[in-house]
Amino acid sequence: MGPGAVGATLAGAFTASGVEVSLLGRPGPHLDAIAVQGLLLRGGETADGPSTGAEVRHHFPTAHDAARLPVPDLAVVCVKSQYLLPAARSIRTWVEHGSDVLVVANGVPWWLPSTAEHTGQDPVLRSVDPDGQLLRFLPAERVMHGVAHFSSAVDGPGRVTLVSGSRLIIGDPLGGISQRVTQCAEALSRGPVRPEPSTDIRRDVWEKLLGNVNLNPVSALTGATVLDILDDPDVRQVCAAMFDETAAVGAALGIESAMTADDRLDIARKLGAFRTSMLQDANRGRPLELDALVGAVRELARRTGVPSPSLDAVHGLLALRERVRGHGESSGS
Repeated sequence: MGPGAVGATLAGAFTASGVEVSLLGRPGPHLDAIAVQGLLLRGGETADGPSTGAEVRHHFPTAHDAARLPVPDLAVVCVKSQYLLPAARSIRTWVEHGSDVLVVANGVPWWLPSTAEHTGQDPVLRSVDPDGQLLRFLPAERVMHGVAHFSSAVDGPGRVTLVSGSRLIIGDPLGGISQRVTQCAEALSRGPVRPEPSTDIRRDVWEKLLGNVNLNPVSALTGATVLDILDDPDVRQVCAAMFDETAAVGAALGIESAMTADDRLDIARKLGAFRTSMLQDANRGRPLELDALVGAVRELARRTGVPSPSLDAVHGLLALRERVRGHGESSGS
């Protein structure tokens, strides 16, 4: 569900292992092109690492309505956080009929407070799930979570390129490696994506968040590339402070990371003058994943008593920018 860059890449990866795959998405040129001529998936890594540049065309049944597709063994949801609730509603019948669910999304997941200590009595993460509907539709015990460490791009209708990386970390919110995680990894084992079962998906989620919580919103706010941001000492200091505040929130939740701010920012700087996904969304006039990446961390900071002045400042400025341009979905958390 959501056969954009990440979703289409995973669809191709499952198909390479002989799995029957259908695509569920919104009407538009991309899904229409796939329905007519198939998905052209380019790229992927060889055993030695570099991209092969190979092209494979996959053909899938497609639909705009879940009722037009058979109930699957596994529903793979690849939509951005702000669209997760309508996505969950649309596949509710599948869940009720026993489909497993794998959600691949950035940011703090809606289920996290229900699995962590020191978050108070409320299991609902209000900044991303204001009324608790997501937690009711998809409680922690009913889902797997995926953390993507690869980059894909939609080159045009029906065409997707796997640009770099290949890792997909998969785990259960409640910890351990269940049979469903093992089965999911096996079903991806022959494609261009390399699945990695995790015993602690919360740690994997948080470690990726540490790389997104600062560079994404700062780039969307300034219009700068990552290289521009990190070559400016004052702005780099802001990013480091956001990292440290987020790491402190994670530690308060029992999610530790050995990485420092300088470690993480130096890794990002080596990638060069790239535009973050949030900057690309901002440039295209799309709503931003602000609440999942920053607002949720601020909410958890308040619950755990961790000061978050840098996160507060950047969130406030970018939330105002969103309201001014008419995307005022941010909860202000």
